[in-house]
Amino acid sequence: MNRPPFRDIPWARPGAIGLAPLAGYSDPPMRLLCFEYGADFAVTEMVSAEGLVRGGEATRRLLDRLPGEGPVGVQLFGADPGALAEAARIAAETGPGFIDLNFGCPVRKVIRQGAGAALMRDVGLISRIAGAVVAAVPLPVTAKIRSGWSEAEEAFIEAGRALEEAGCSAVTLHPRYRTQQFGGTADWSHLARLRAALSIPVIASGDVTDLGSYRRIIGITGCEIVMIGRGAFGRPWIFGDIREGLAGGVEPLRPLRERAAAIVRLARMERAWKGERQAVVEMRKHYRWFLRGIPGARDYRARLAGAETLGEVEAVIGELAAETE
Repeated sequence: MNRPPFRDIPWARPGAIGLAPLAGYSDPPMRLLCFEYGADFAVTEMVSAEGLVRGGEATRRLLDRLPGEGPVGVQLFGADPGALAEAARIAAETGPGFIDLNFGCPVRKVIRQGAGAALMRDVGLISRIAGAVVAAVPLPVTAKIRSGWSEAEEAFIEAGRALEEAGCSAVTLHPRYRTQQFGGTADWSHLARLRAALSIPVIASGDVTDLGSYRRIIGITGCEIVMIGRGAFGRPWIFGDIREGLAGGVEPLRPLRERAAAIVRLARMERAWKGERQAVVEMRKHYRWFLRGIPGARDYRARLAGAETLGEVEAVIGELAAETE
């Protein structure tokens, strides 16, 4: 099936920086905020292939996008090639930029389904899944993998080659083992080894938190595209900051009033997307990231955690911004 090479897709050009898929975080409001601050592309939260095929309303809603979002890939997870192929066809009808396959999630409830990082123990099944999805849709298909289940079961080179042979357009490697979860340090040397082994692009991921770490991961790995996950928590402007730094500028210190404005904007978009009650509850996980490093923020975080309405949230944020001017 004819599809554009990943390198020929405008948003996948060398130097592109994207928002990684983050369960519970990379919803449409968060993605849109990151696009507004310079992200080149983003990926949805993980979407269950089985749930999508069964027609689950909540699962289907994960495919939705907000006006103004840039290119968004749909990330699917599962362990059945047929279900994943059908889910990819359903997802493709919504017009995403690409389909992404998750072979790296370390969370127990995903592992119990034989999906996510569990598949790093079965490269043959990874190959069958990727081949089925590539044959099913006219979009670029990418895949996210880990270094392996454990150090003793390292499999990223074998998995990367299988994905390339199956027709994937690019592979993202998060260079940690499943046994590490998100602890320890990402081993960027794995990225360099995978890039040397493949002819398709390898997208770098893991521990990119600022301009310095971005420069180091590019220098060590030679990868040309980077995805940022937890480094964007509370810092949606990281994408633009890196680009400004590369252009010879200095990473700006974002004043509290800008942080406050970003919190309020995100909260308002979440309310429009999910309703006020759910938005207020789900925003609580964002406050510690947006307000980290601010003197006295602990008390304000506690007050924000107890807020029941968006009006209360805005009042607390306004008070904090005024006090620290």
